[in-house]
Amino acid sequence: MLYIFIALIGASIGSFINVVSVRLNNGENFISTRSHCPNCGHILHFWDLIPIFSYLYLRGCCRYCHNKIGGRYYFIEVFVSLLFILVALLKGPLDILGFFFCSFLVLIALMDIDSYEVDLRVLLLLLLFEIILSSQTWEERLFSMIIGFLFYGIIKSLGHFIWKEEAFGMGDVYFLTTLGIIFSPTQIIFVGLLSFVCGGVFCCFLHFFFRLKERSNKIPFTPFISMSAIITYLFSIQWIG
Repeated sequence: MLYIFIALIGASIGSFINVVSVRLNNGENFISTRSHCPNCGHILHFWDLIPIFSYLYLRGCCRYCHNKIGGRYYFIEVFVSLLFILVALLKGPLDILGFFFCSFLVLIALMDIDSYEVDLRVLLLLLLFEIILSSQTWEERLFSMIIGFLFYGIIKSLGHFIWKEEAFGMGDVYFLTTLGIIFSPTQIIFVGLLSFVCGGVFCCFLHFFFRLKERSNKIPFTPFISMSAIITYLFSIQWIG
């Protein structure tokens, strides 16, 4: 029963993450503005906004204009719901800060997918939560942040030198740097390396199945950092030692 409750909370947080990511990218107020259909603009009532179930009941359509609503809302609600269950199973059902941490990682990834930018306001909030969550000393935090900044910073500079173009944005560098607050130096290196592995696998998938050349198509990199950070956090990967 507890895990069902956690799954429902996760689905609700996933719904909220969707709203925040879309509205922040559009410059809208995500607190006071009422939820509405993106097609017809009709105000949605609470029975239209029940995570997962409303989407299934309405068959992915707006109740009022009957236009299709993107499956992204449903997918994120299910994904965050499952993610919360994983956090509860692996870190404990009372790991509230862990739930928030993973939620921020999903939010940052979604915003990068939509805008190809990392919102510094969200990064700042993530930084504050990490300070609360982290058990490292300030010396360890600072060292990990320096390692994260240098790791991506050097690779970014090498990419620009070799290919004469940006391998990824400074937002990705800042993102990995902030993760140094919660991860040890070896963990932050692991997150950085794993993000390249995940990104490489995804690019190979696009190349072989959709015939897309990864260097000619812009691909947001933050989702791979978020995925790597979630894996490292959930399984407490130390990599060395």
